[in-house]
Amino acid sequence: MSQNKASGYATALLGLAAWIRQRKVLRVIYRLFPQSLRNWVSWRLAAPARKRVSFPHTPAWNREPPALPAIHSMNRSERWGLGVGVNIFAFFRGQFGIGESARLYARALIEAGFPVALIDIDQQLSHGLDERSFELYLGSEAPYGVHLIFVNPDYLDDALKRIGRATLKNGYVIACWFWELEIVPPEWLPALELVDEIMVSSAFVEAAFRRVTDKPILRVPLPLCDTPDSGLTREDIGLRSDAFVFLVTFDFNSWLDRKNPFAAIEAFRLAFPKGDENVQLLVKSSNGYRHPEPFLRLLEAASVDPRIVVRDQIIERHHVQALQRCSDAYISLHRSEGFGLGMAESMSLGKPVVATAWSGNVDFMDDDSALMVGYQLVPVRPGQYSHAAGQRWAEADLHQAAACMRRLVSEPGFAERLGERARKRVSEQLSPISAASVLTSRLAEIADGRNG
Repeated sequence: MSQNKASGYATALLGLAAWIRQRKVLRVIYRLFPQSLRNWVSWRLAAPARKRVSFPHTPAWNREPPALPAIHSMNRSERWGLGVGVNIFAFFRGQFGIGESARLYARALIEAGFPVALIDIDQQLSHGLDERSFELYLGSEAPYGVHLIFVNPDYLDDALKRIGRATLKNGYVIACWFWELEIVPPEWLPALELVDEIMVSSAFVEAAFRRVTDKPILRVPLPLCDTPDSGLTREDIGLRSDAFVFLVTFDFNSWLDRKNPFAAIEAFRLAFPKGDENVQLLVKSSNGYRHPEPFLRLLEAASVDPRIVVRDQIIERHHVQALQRCSDAYISLHRSEGFGLGMAESMSLGKPVVATAWSGNVDFMDDDSALMVGYQLVPVRPGQYSHAAGQRWAEADLHQAAACMRRLVSEPGFAERLGERARKRVSEQLSPISAASVLTSRLAEIADGRNG
């Protein structure tokens, strides 16, 4: 599959999408369709392009998924006292960031023996909803007086309606929110009246919400729990066995300009300009078919260098783990991150990371454990991100990033040494035990206050 051929299919898709947008009546009618139907239409329209940027179909992809590590404790309440516990409402089946975050926090609490009730929110979204790792633990009852809800402010009111006001009545509501810029959108402020407390994963997000509310804010870094690996090899992924492979991952639903894979592509080409160096760059995205114009921009940027491999496909978490294992380094020249889970996960596997030294990721990485890239703060331009007015973010120094990439490849043993320091750093900063300790202390404190 050539990138140029894939670009041709994406161009055709782009033309059809543009034609629909230019016709007001069709656009209005299309928006009246249920989200599930719109998702299906996008999926069908993008079928040719998707096929050509999907992973090779080897037998390894069809193996039974490995079982999650056993959860040793479930609702062991004698340690905490009568009535202590938390109902967690989240997109537990969601194959996107806030769904994965909810699963990580829930698993840490369960491992700590804290009583939980897990309830999936059935809300139609433009995301994959096929994650089933928590299926055995989901229920419909909410027996505790504290509610932890993983829904951002723009979807919160609808989610609360689906959950049911009666379910939440007289309970203490904590909302776990993620945001990637310094200023909280004014449109989000009414959601503050719907919650009693906010939970965030990084100091960057905490600072944003501290500017707009005096309600309690609990910061709990995302815990990195053990994750099974599907066992995929480089051959299964379509990578050379003898190359030094850099990995970039992102979701088009999270805004292409914020994730900024173009910077990684440009830095890669600056670092290795001859074209015959023994390197590859794997750009792994998802949901490109939902965003035809940005998808085309990515394919065109990657098509100039055969060493750059683009794969756009939603894959299960254990396959993502295999991608990270099969790569030699992770690169994120993001303009802003609320946390930066992909970087943290790669560090936990002992992989060196090249990353913009700004926003949520600086909580768990430093100059000793990662290659931190300098930046300039620049305005967010209209159309680059939602609620862009008056916002700023980081533009990474591409020449410094390229120098970091060259060093990883050329200096013997450096990548391994840095990767080991990275692994130690996140094992301390992002341990499930630490996260559970902070969270359970606060949840028990709230319960004691309500019971008292």
